[in-house]
This record gives sequence, C-alpha cells and structure tokens, in this order.
Amino acid sequence: MTRTILDKTAFEWDFTVKSFDVDMFNRLKVSSLMKYQQEVGGMHLHEFGTTAEAMRKEQSLGFIFTKMNIKIDGLPKAQDKVTLRTWCSGLKGVRFTRNYILLDANGNILTQAKVEVTTLDLESRKIVRPSQINGFSDFLYNDDLENGADYPVKLTAPEDISEAYSRPVRFSDMDYNGHVNNTVYADMALDCLDPKVLSAPIRGFQINFISEVIPNETVSVGVASQDGDYVFTGNTPDRQCFVARLII
Repeated sequence: MTRTILDKTAFEWDFTVKSFDVDMFNRLKVSSLMKYQQEVGGMHLHEFGTTAEAMRKEQSLGFIFTKMNIKIDGLPKAQDKVTLRTWCSGLKGVRFTRNYILLDANGNILTQAKVEVTTLDLESRKIVRPSQINGFSDFLYNDDLENGADYPVKLTAPEDISEAYSRPVRFSDMDYNGHVNNTVYADMALDCLDPKVLSAPIRGFQINFISEVIPNETVSVGVASQDGDYVFTGNTPDRQCFVARLII
C-alpha cells in the first residue's frame, strides 16, 4: 500500500522485505535499503504528475545524490513488514535534502537517512537548479518533519588507506542515467570486509558520491580502520569516485 500524507509533502510505502535483499545474517543489506529509498523517492515524485523517466526523456535531466548519511537502529529481516516514509526539505540553490525513515510493523524507527540531492543535465553533465525544472519547480518541501539522522558531511580518508581489490564495472552495475547506480557503491565498500566483521550490528553508513563511473572503467576499492569504524574509497586511474564510512 502507498499513501501520501501532509498535503503531499510526505509519502509512505508499505512493503515486505524480500529474501533476495538480505545478507547472510538475514538483515536488510545497506545497498538494498538504498534501493528501497531510491524507489520510494520515485513514487513520491509521481504524486506531482511527473516521473524520473519523463524528466530523463523529455528534459534530459536526472537526480544525482552527492552525500548520504544513514543512521541505523535496526535492520529488518526477510518477510518483515515495514513502512518507508520520505519527504524533501532544505532547498538551497542547486541542492535539496531528501529524507527517509524506515519503520517496523509496530511503528518503531529502524533507520533514518538524509541525502543531499541535485539535478544533472544528462547531455552536458552540468548541474541544473531544481527550481528551474519543468514539472518540478512547484514541488512541495517540508522543513518541519523530524529526522534523527545528521546532515551528511564531507568525508576524508586516511592517507595510508590500502587497496582491498580492483573491480571492473559491469553492465549490471549501470542505471538508466548511464553510470554506476549509487547503491552499488555500498556493496563495493562492504565487500572489502570479512563476514566476521560484518556480523556485528551495523549502526550507520555514510557516503560521498564524488565522480560518476561509466561503463568499462575499473574501480580500485580501498579500506582502512579509523576510530573504530571503517573508511572506504573508490578510485579510477584518473580520479576519486566515492568515499564511504561504515559505523559498527
């Protein structure tokens, strides 16, 4: 079931966690959580009479995540019934914030997230102000709803970070914006770690999306321990692509 709330400024989606979206410990994968967040954002956009696909085809525009912070109090298991709530806030220039809260069947908060979003001209690869986009300029923002996640910040990696592995970009990594989908980077990062490390409760995940990755490139993924957490980097031969942090 889906429903809009608060004069369309917020949107909720009720669904059941799928078996293929959990990890070996029967917890919702971070990448799967990000996929669900991406999907509910599209549903919310549809309430305003447009879709990401229409914006792409008619205006050659796409939404780009620049920074993300996910606060995790718990992760649901396969077949758990959950509700994912989303709304947008804080429109400033070329960026706005999309918020997410994941609730269990009893209404308890499982995860909270804030994502910094901007819009990209897919032909020129230049940033476009959301307020100038047809079909999106009248989008309603809500700055009054509470979200316990902090605003995402710039991440830096230790100088001594070492390469964990090299990963060629494949067809299955790509999305319809022509680059690696943002959710794939979470899998790239966590794949650096031993399952024994990941058996601990995950308390948060942060990521900066720095440069897009396109087909036939190879990403060198690095990892280092820092203040009890794990920091990851993804680099192609000529640029840095992402920096992420796992909090356990």
